[in-house]
Amino acid sequence: MNKYLLDKDKFNEFYELYLYSFNREDSKHRRDVFKERFDHSLVYGIMNGKRLGSGLFSIPFDVNFHGVNYKMNGIGDVMSAPEFGGRGGAGSLMNAALTDMHQNHVTLSYLAPFAYTYYRKFGYEQVFDHSIVSMKSVDLPRIANSDHGHVERDNIKNLHDDVKLMYLGHNHLGGVVRAEWWWDHMLDKHNDYQVATAFDDNGNLIGYLIYYSVGTTFYIHEWFNQNPLSRQLLGKFVTKHQSIFEKFVYETPDPDFKADILDDPNSAKLVVKPYMMARIVELSDFMGRYPVQVSVLPKTYLKVTDELSWNNHVWELSIENGIVGFSIADDATPDMEMTIQDLTKAMFGYRSLKSLRKYGRITGDDKKIGLVCDVFVQEKPELIDYF
Repeated sequence: MNKYLLDKDKFNEFYELYLYSFNREDSKHRRDVFKERFDHSLVYGIMNGKRLGSGLFSIPFDVNFHGVNYKMNGIGDVMSAPEFGGRGGAGSLMNAALTDMHQNHVTLSYLAPFAYTYYRKFGYEQVFDHSIVSMKSVDLPRIANSDHGHVERDNIKNLHDDVKLMYLGHNHLGGVVRAEWWWDHMLDKHNDYQVATAFDDNGNLIGYLIYYSVGTTFYIHEWFNQNPLSRQLLGKFVTKHQSIFEKFVYETPDPDFKADILDDPNSAKLVVKPYMMARIVELSDFMGRYPVQVSVLPKTYLKVTDELSWNNHVWELSIENGIVGFSIADDATPDMEMTIQDLTKAMFGYRSLKSLRKYGRITGDDKKIGLVCDVFVQEKPELIDYF
């Protein structure tokens, strides 16, 4: 057992450190929501005398990456008391969590960074972006009423199971496969959110919208459409709030702006912001079950530099009839060399190997780099959840 794992009776100490470290005010709602996350996490901590000096969550999830299910642990609430800062406590906990992931056969890890340079030291890399699209009320597009289908509105606490199934059906770009406890946690955490559901004439769910408001701003948190009718119905639902709100904001994991479908593309403003980082914990499993995009690849040798010893090797990669061969070949001469961070970008589809070569991030034989580049998905990953 890892010496840094905390017993469940340490909740109060962990919660108090969280409140202080993130300058949060205590409330029954915050405590209850935090307890849900605590109960479903591996909780790490280092005592500083009688007080907890550092702590973090490692939360077990599954993710769907282009139809392949991988185990992923989300790192959250990395914190240290100010009197305990600078002693490497958080770093020790990060390394302990990664070691346990390896022993538990967890393939990937995600986190929301407070400093990208800090987490790059632990092998994490930026791969998830969010696009924040904002429009003034007066600039909202005109959307015609539909003679078909209808929209229903309810509090998020009454979210129907069909909405959960629709999310799962659309989630395939590295997003979280939401377990029931995580759905419950989200609904408890955001108990002031609303949900609008679109149905066709036969009563089938065809789309949903999760939203909330702050002051005079209408925020869209999550939006899925199954067909043009649902897009029309839910779009009309949003614009019907035009007289209530001055500004409309949609934060989406989709990097495609889509301003061209608006009557006036300048009516919407876009800000792309880095969202979360990812780390390949078990490279052998990630590549071994990876959704390769070619059926044949001759033997190619990749040297991967990583602080995790089990990934830090020269690897032999080959594909025959769509079957991946991936094994350690430390005696071979590598065709290309890269860090685990840059390989993460390429494998997640965030930035291609060719692009990384162009910017001098990887070295090697251009022809071989091009061949391996074609192996990886080219569609950027998407993640809505936060932890």
